[in-house]
Amino acid sequence: MRIKFVAVVAGATALAAVLAGCGKSGSSSGGGGSSSASGSGGSSATIASKLVLGGPPEFKTRVDGIPGLQKTYNVTFGNFKALDAGGPLTIGALKNGQIDAGDIFTTDPSIKADNFVVLQDPKNLYTAQNVLPLINKTKATDGVSKTLNAISAKLTTDDLVQLNVDVVSNKQDPDTVAKQWLSSKGLGTTGTDAAGTTLTVGSANFQENVVLAEIYAEALKAEGATVNTKLNIGSRETYIPGLQDGSIDLIPEYSGVLLQYFDKTATAETSDDVYSALQKAVPSGLTVLQQSQAQDKDAIVVTKNTADKYHLVSIADLAKSA
Repeated sequence: MRIKFVAVVAGATALAAVLAGCGKSGSSSGGGGSSSASGSGGSSATIASKLVLGGPPEFKTRVDGIPGLQKTYNVTFGNFKALDAGGPLTIGALKNGQIDAGDIFTTDPSIKADNFVVLQDPKNLYTAQNVLPLINKTKATDGVSKTLNAISAKLTTDDLVQLNVDVVSNKQDPDTVAKQWLSSKGLGTTGTDAAGTTLTVGSANFQENVVLAEIYAEALKAEGATVNTKLNIGSRETYIPGLQDGSIDLIPEYSGVLLQYFDKTATAETSDDVYSALQKAVPSGLTVLQQSQAQDKDAIVVTKNTADKYHLVSIADLAKSA
């Protein structure tokens, strides 16, 4: 089961290689995967222009990534460093001063452990992000849907925080954590609802998504399905085509960012509105099942030292003159 931690275990090695090209401080780094984040004129004297932002590669083009920061807050960072999706590379780079700000998920235990500051988002750049299953329609049988919807009915944001503590901080095996969570919620008992169905459950390459995928997989196994897993696949650019070509059948997703991936003109913000719009935006051949109340939003996060130095409370403060 140790193979499921490949993204975490390999993180330290990969981090060293990535950070070697970053220089000694985020605000003066260059090369090594960095790219200019500028896109709007007249922002060279802002606080953000002195800082380096780190995040997943897709953040360069995501509606709520660099383009969204520029459009919504007139915030343009001096450089962008492509790292990972809120994982050990981004967190390590922020802790070590190789980047000045990072795209990190709000349920990540490192925020509390490392005294990071989550910048407020008063203009709701980061919309509702409810956890829900994205599945190939051919595999969304009544029994499979019933099993997965039962998980969504029980999953809370507090659960996500604890799952991350167990897997990230306490280094527990995701499969073991998944089984424990199912048992604690009265789920995962033996049944036949999904009998006769074969599914491949995938995950993105960050720990929370891995344990959610294991929860889906273990619950479906308990209901008689034959389940394989493909964990730590990567970003949406990699696994969405896999869902469409049938190489994977099911993956845990987040409603708001998934809607923006499928519809870059989407304006919905609340949980219900995002979910309604997402059901219409999902390509033919795929569908989303019921969403949970659990949310894990992206956030722009800085160290307390950076927040104190530049008097940062919200993302909007980054657009102020340096």
